[in-house]
Amino acid sequence: MKDFYEQLIEHDLNPYLLFDSSGKVKSYNKEAEFLLNFVSIKELFQLAVSNASLNFGFNHKYISLKYNKQSYYAILVGYANDDEIALRLYKVVSNTTHTIKDDKLKLVNIFSLIDLSKNSTLLHSKLNINELYDISIPEIKININDFLLCLNECFSTFKEKQNISLQVYIKTGEYEIINQKKCKIVALEFISEENLSFDKSNEKNLETKALKSNANVFFDHNSIKLELPMIL
Repeated sequence: MKDFYEQLIEHDLNPYLLFDSSGKVKSYNKEAEFLLNFVSIKELFQLAVSNASLNFGFNHKYISLKYNKQSYYAILVGYANDDEIALRLYKVVSNTTHTIKDDKLKLVNIFSLIDLSKNSTLLHSKLNINELYDISIPEIKININDFLLCLNECFSTFKEKQNISLQVYIKTGEYEIINQKKCKIVALEFISEENLSFDKSNEKNLETKALKSNANVFFDHNSIKLELPMIL
């Protein structure tokens, strides 16, 4: 029976991790292994400790979390002794089909849009940009106006910095299903040598612009990444 429960946890759609008292991971399931590509063990351990019950037992808390494209609506933290603490995250799932209306999309060279946005937004800026572009990316269908607004917001975030790198590439092994077709993903990654002073209102503003342009946006302490489907 023990093997059955272990297999049940291993194949659960929700991430599960077991930590020791020092924050090292003792065991985890497949979903947690995937999650660890986007968030550190230290951050998840702190999440567990800060939401644990005051006494031995379990604490179920509704909390909105997002790591990369994965969103979660609740966590469960449990511990029966001082040596181990367990964390389970409950994933937000949806069976809706991702559709994009084709009538507002135009075939365009993404590098032309980047140059247009860069030249207009950074007109009086001294920002130096190290550009690392995959020039094999073909013309793709984009809502040009909305995507330019999104790009402008990204460049504006960095215009007071001295140096950034901008990497544009096709993600390896990742796809999105758009209008029932498998589409590769193009990533634009803005990386600064300095930390960003980015508050929640700025993030929300850029998330809204990204959503309107059919892109996803991800934030780190010194970077912003846009990902959009390659609709040909």
